[in-house]
Amino acid sequence: EEINPENIKDCLAPIWQSMPSTARKAKTYMSKIFQWAIALRKRENRENPALMQGALGVLMEPLKNDRKETENHAACSVDELPKLIKEIHSYKSTSAQAVEFAILTATRSQAVRLAEWKELEQGVWLIPLEHDKVKAPKRDRTIFLSEAAKELLMGLPRFSDSQYVFPSNRGGPLSSMGLDMFIRGLHAKKISENGIGWIDPEKSAREGKICPITLHGTCRATFRTWAKDDELGNNRRFDQQAVEMCLLHAKNDAYNGAYDRAPLAKERRQIMEAWGKYCMSGIHK
Repeated sequence: EEINPENIKDCLAPIWQSMPSTARKAKTYMSKIFQWAIALRKRENRENPALMQGALGVLMEPLKNDRKETENHAACSVDELPKLIKEIHSYKSTSAQAVEFAILTATRSQAVRLAEWKELEQGVWLIPLEHDKVKAPKRDRTIFLSEAAKELLMGLPRFSDSQYVFPSNRGGPLSSMGLDMFIRGLHAKKISENGIGWIDPEKSAREGKICPITLHGTCRATFRTWAKDDELGNNRRFDQQAVEMCLLHAKNDAYNGAYDRAPLAKERRQIMEAWGKYCMSGIHK
């Protein structure tokens, strides 16, 4: 009841410029807590102190200047990706298989880690709303599985005490840290071999420092770059709107796709199948 916008500002100010993503998440969580408290009348003060549209926005205004720009996640280069997949494929751990599946489906770590067998049917993965980053109820969350992705799934064991596709040793979902640590382990191993590791060459050159690849960047940015690569001819080969839909991105128009409801299923299947073959080209030659 006593918490006010000044308290929220004091909480966010130390990280508002240096850690914008974390600050944004913290603000969102606090706003939801106050929204809940107000709705259940646990807070008689009807003002949500964590809303930027209110007093908090005015208090945070001086901190908006010189705010650190959000950086893109480091990603594996398109040329190196088949080699990376071959390296990942040589491991048989659950974390390695989850990472490989995430790359093959160009999806976010959360959806992969929380994936349950009931979501997979007839070559399609239907990601439930609660496992998706974006919580729009009518959002299309269909992922069309390539033959490579289906082959990976067929080789996985199923456990009667766990519903998860990629369970941890205790039967629950894998942690995000576990997948990140696997990627870091690959980078460390590569450094011992060539002194460089698995890096994002463009980001490293731009920032003047070594930028090791990340899972998110490799799953999403590498796929998007491959899908419009003009040297491979993919910029003409694929419908770029269908590519965005493969990433579960909403239609970008003034009406948010309200009048364009074409699922482009055939196009998306072709794109994901081509991506799967490219990913595995370092193994199946």
